[in-house]
Amino acid sequence: MTRVFAIARVTVYGLVGRRRSLGLVLLGLVPAVILTIFGLSETDRETEEFFRVGILPMVLGVSVPITALILGAASLGDERQQKTISYIAMRPIRREAIAAAKLAAAWLSSFLIAGFGALVTGVVFGWTTGSWDEIPAFLIATGITTLGFVAVFQVVGFITDRAVIIGLGYLLVWEGIVTGAASQVSTTSLWRIGASAYAGIQTEGLADLEDLLSGVNPGVWGAAAKVVVLALTSVAVTGYLMRDRDLVR
Repeated sequence: MTRVFAIARVTVYGLVGRRRSLGLVLLGLVPAVILTIFGLSETDRETEEFFRVGILPMVLGVSVPITALILGAASLGDERQQKTISYIAMRPIRREAIAAAKLAAAWLSSFLIAGFGALVTGVVFGWTTGSWDEIPAFLIATGITTLGFVAVFQVVGFITDRAVIIGLGYLLVWEGIVTGAASQVSTTSLWRIGASAYAGIQTEGLADLEDLLSGVNPGVWGAAAKVVVLALTSVAVTGYLMRDRDLVR
């Protein structure tokens, strides 16, 4: 267990401490800047509506997924590209345990960065409208969305060097266009799962979120269960792939 925690700790330091983290932090602050400009010139009700139909999808559908897919892909992808994964593979640790440690580290790193942007955005919302009730739901939705994207793109990052390009394409086409236009597949949208958690907690503005959810039922526990299953599947698949490949070479 000590070795597993050591792998997770080193991975967090490696992901958060890199120069790319600064760019991701700045990306996460863009919605806060936009909300500040809007909130200072509009009424509280208009700001609340803009937050739910404009800022929420910007955070959960753009800045959070980009952060999570980049760091999720890098958690094992960097090790494979730099050929340092063999040092981990030679340790007497189950491959699934390594995958779980990497997943946990990537999730924590992503949430620290994306969650900071979400927190600042929530504070701006509270400052401009006087309502602070949105922050807990917003952070929980960020955590759920982050876990979903990290779980998927850790596997993709282990398989291919082009995980980030694939992820951005997936985000644009599937998450941005297909699941928004076709309610039959909207339940597969990772960021809408996160948004459903938000809607399950912050029920007051549910009418503003109907088009955003595109048929996904609100509920924090259902959303959490979906991404936990996704994370467990990711660990199992990554562990299998790590056993199936010759990592020590």
